[in-house]
Amino acid sequence: MALKVVPDTDFRIQWLDLWHDYIHTVPQMFYHSVKHHGNRNAHIYWKDDHWVNLSYQDLSVIAEEIAAGLIGLGVKKGDNLVIMSPNCAEWGWADMGIELAGGCTTTIFPSLGKDDVAYIINHSQVSYVFAGNPNISAMINSLRSELPTLKGIICFHGLESGNGKDLFTLDDIRTAGREFLAKGTTVVKERIATITPDDAATTVYTSGTTGKLKAVRLSHGEVTGGLWRCLRNQMMGNIGFITEDVYLSVMPMAHIMERTYGMFCVMAVGACLAWGRGPTMVIQDMQEIKPTFMVMVPRMMDRILKGLRQIFAATPEGAATWDWAIDVAMRAVDARMGEDGTFDMSLDFLDELTGEIREEYIKAKEAVFDKVHAAMGGRLRCFASGGAAILPELHKPFLGMGFFVANGYGLTETLCGVAVGRATSVKVSWNAPIAPGLEWRQDDDGELLLKGVGIIKEYYNDPESNRVSFTDDGFFRTGDIVEFDEHGIMRVVDRKKEIIVMDTGKNVAPAKLESLIMQNILIDQVLILGDGKKYIAALICPNWDEIIRLCDTKDIKYEKDQLRHEIVNGLSVCVEVGPDLASNEFVNQIVAETVKSANQELADFEQIKKFKIPRRKFLQRLDELTPTSKTKRRVISVNFAADIDSLYQD
Repeated sequence: MALKVVPDTDFRIQWLDLWHDYIHTVPQMFYHSVKHHGNRNAHIYWKDDHWVNLSYQDLSVIAEEIAAGLIGLGVKKGDNLVIMSPNCAEWGWADMGIELAGGCTTTIFPSLGKDDVAYIINHSQVSYVFAGNPNISAMINSLRSELPTLKGIICFHGLESGNGKDLFTLDDIRTAGREFLAKGTTVVKERIATITPDDAATTVYTSGTTGKLKAVRLSHGEVTGGLWRCLRNQMMGNIGFITEDVYLSVMPMAHIMERTYGMFCVMAVGACLAWGRGPTMVIQDMQEIKPTFMVMVPRMMDRILKGLRQIFAATPEGAATWDWAIDVAMRAVDARMGEDGTFDMSLDFLDELTGEIREEYIKAKEAVFDKVHAAMGGRLRCFASGGAAILPELHKPFLGMGFFVANGYGLTETLCGVAVGRATSVKVSWNAPIAPGLEWRQDDDGELLLKGVGIIKEYYNDPESNRVSFTDDGFFRTGDIVEFDEHGIMRVVDRKKEIIVMDTGKNVAPAKLESLIMQNILIDQVLILGDGKKYIAALICPNWDEIIRLCDTKDIKYEKDQLRHEIVNGLSVCVEVGPDLASNEFVNQIVAETVKSANQELADFEQIKKFKIPRRKFLQRLDELTPTSKTKRRVISVNFAADIDSLYQD
């Protein structure tokens, strides 16, 4: 399973550098691909029970219609417009229409609550909102009295017609734009000609895990410069984006990571973006689209791995074969590591392995790995992991099965792409050297400071955050404590604001403890506690679906009518159990053994002295998780106050 490396890598790096010299706005980038790749697929999307192909030339027609329609509504250069929608092709069309009209695309996760939505629209003084469906449209409309700058709502799907005043369908806008352009107007071209690298291209609000939402406003020059940095970094590892790539989008496009790689990097090289049908259809979409590139968060990778195991585990023999093959995969990774802990994923495992492990690998490849590759479409050259730390127990199985998983680090403020794994020097659970075009240094406490191409110089309309987020000489404070190995490969130790300071003065990095607990596939969520306390404690939420399956296998009785399921990321998940199951001896033993195992890796002051199993998981709809499933400590501390207090009662 040799990965398809990029031919003529040096030439392609030179091309990227030349591209960077001449491309300085999003419209310039878009029309460069329209000119050179006009007949190639720009988008693939699902409509009326079949996949539809849309060329770059056709996409330019749609985007220009939307731009003209917006200009006809009175949208001016620099106006802020919101897209709040689940992923769909129309998301991309509207985004490019806004850019061609000289507007600034502000993104909102469709799952965000009313208070945050109102804050974003008012803070950015948004004029129009593109809503994905009537439910989102109705929610925005219910806030109208609180949104003085909002002029109208444009609905993608589910609305037969608008009112022609402040409610429109996307077809209404396209029709108006088409009629406007048919009169011979050059208003879109004239607007594009006025756009400069310093003009605002997009605003993305940070997820607010530790405080208020902050507006990251990226200029056209910062977007195109950041894209060059991301593209060049991957090409330096022999596996980068190329025109022939097909990228399957499964993460929310409102997130900077998905938009950077899935929308903009793909567009920059004239590759194809396929819009997936949602989390429940990921494997089916992969089999039909046969993607070459994807981006996932570790939680989605974990669910795919567990889902594949369940398929193999339909029989006891199948389960044993899967477990054996994964063990072979992980040992094969260990066998390939050099003394520096890295290995080259651009080379074939069978060319690099010798002896007994090679013979085992051949058998595991035939029995399991080839089937997994086929299930994931058979053409994946790379899928990047980002948004959270990826544990070795998740990273190694995918690497060992022959998938290059580029472990990425970046922030909204940096247009992602600060340190994204390179195929030629993979280090399990680590990231990569700092990408080209960036200056960096570490503060005295280990915090990473950044300045350079694609890094914001200030937050939008937020002087308070600017005072604490930038150094006097212009470096951005990432808030991440990092470490480097002897070759400059980086990894995050923890978020600076998340560091726990105990009453003894000892500092504890919760991410380290959480990663050790999460090594057990029966654990789903962890929150480490102990700030200002004498000892460390934890809230630990099991994977209740797996626990229930084990209880049923062992004939352990529990109150089934107390179980509550919800749809999470498109899947039905058990999110709450009865008090009998939360306090069950078998369940507590599983968690206790997991904690004991983790504590063996920790210094005494870091060890988890007490834990509590809440009846309910942390939920995004209750604002306890960000859209990328990061825990919001301050919210959870309030909502689970009774559970937390019980851990510190003498």
